[in-house]
Amino acid sequence: MYFKNVLANNGVKSSLIKECSANRIPHAQLFFGGDQSQHLPLALAFSTYLFCEKKTTDSCGKCVNCRKMFKLTHPDLHFFYPTIRVQQPKEKIAESKKCFPNFQKTILENPYLSPQNWETKLKSSKTANIRSADLIEICKISNLKSYQGGYKVFIIWGAEKIITKSSAILLKTIEEPPPKTVFILISNDPNKLLSTIKSRLQEKKMTTIDSCVLLDHFKKKCPELNEAMIKDFVRKGESNYHKTFELLINPVEDGEIFNNFVEWIRLCFLSTNKKSKYEGDFAIIKLIDHCAMMAGLERTAQLSFIKSTAQVFRRAFLLNYEPSLVVEPSIKHPNFSLDSFSKYVNNYNVLEIFALLSNTHYYLHRYSNSKILFLDLSFRLGKLLHKKP
Repeated sequence: MYFKNVLANNGVKSSLIKECSANRIPHAQLFFGGDQSQHLPLALAFSTYLFCEKKTTDSCGKCVNCRKMFKLTHPDLHFFYPTIRVQQPKEKIAESKKCFPNFQKTILENPYLSPQNWETKLKSSKTANIRSADLIEICKISNLKSYQGGYKVFIIWGAEKIITKSSAILLKTIEEPPPKTVFILISNDPNKLLSTIKSRLQEKKMTTIDSCVLLDHFKKKCPELNEAMIKDFVRKGESNYHKTFELLINPVEDGEIFNNFVEWIRLCFLSTNKKSKYEGDFAIIKLIDHCAMMAGLERTAQLSFIKSTAQVFRRAFLLNYEPSLVVEPSIKHPNFSLDSFSKYVNNYNVLEIFALLSNTHYYLHRYSNSKILFLDLSFRLGKLLHKKP
């Protein structure tokens, strides 16, 4: 990975290059903030630059170290990241080392990988963590000599996933590491890091990516798509790399989502009355069938539906207070009016509605039973829509 492949964050790149040129590299750094898609690429670009034998303003890409880095096979680069422990072993094993071939393949395919996508790829109902065995392995390797006599680099990706009670294992190693040892902690939520660890890190805050930069990037990455389509996806993805990429690889038509939403929200509204009917049948029966249908969709489609639902509620709420903030896309459906719907979304129920949608999105990510989740969401949402002061 070259520095030039990292989108935006030119200030951070310059800082890293200057520190390397002056031989004043902080031994422990924290990459956070901005668009999380750039954290890992920047760490890889910096590591490549650090190992490069003929570096200038970027890595040469031709020396032995660069070629190894491009394959993620450099012996002095060590990755630690959230994993799922399948069963309790008799001896503590560093899962990051054990699962590295799978992680290596995933990163080579997509260096902009998000922790959420990595956890989804693990396909487990358990939460991925960085456990004590990984931290012990870090301390052990840091005390060994480097294979090639230069730097040893430790990239701890998803550092907020370090189990809190095990965090103290790292303290002494990070505070007083051996010479030419660099720790790069990457976190989407640095406030979850142990304060004593965070205080020992030099912070490198990332920036958001300009929409024009993102547009140019995806034009090169997806030459088969026309510019107008990519521009629309960038807008819908709110100039966020991961959101835009998800739309590009798994596009879902707005009309399809909103048709589904309109039918579902009407059933939710009617579900508070057991005798209510919808299209000739009891609304509750229809709602149960509809939830079963949504549970049969792919997980990405389910998550996309929850996000779109949150957007509709946001627009409805804003319409009551500041119509000028309501942006596209608007819902065009013969049986739905955002103006009429907005009357049921107010300051008495909006916080509970968004908490409910957020929790459902979280548990869907954790592979909970989607049919139960959608049923629970539907019945509770129906009650909240009828909530009065």
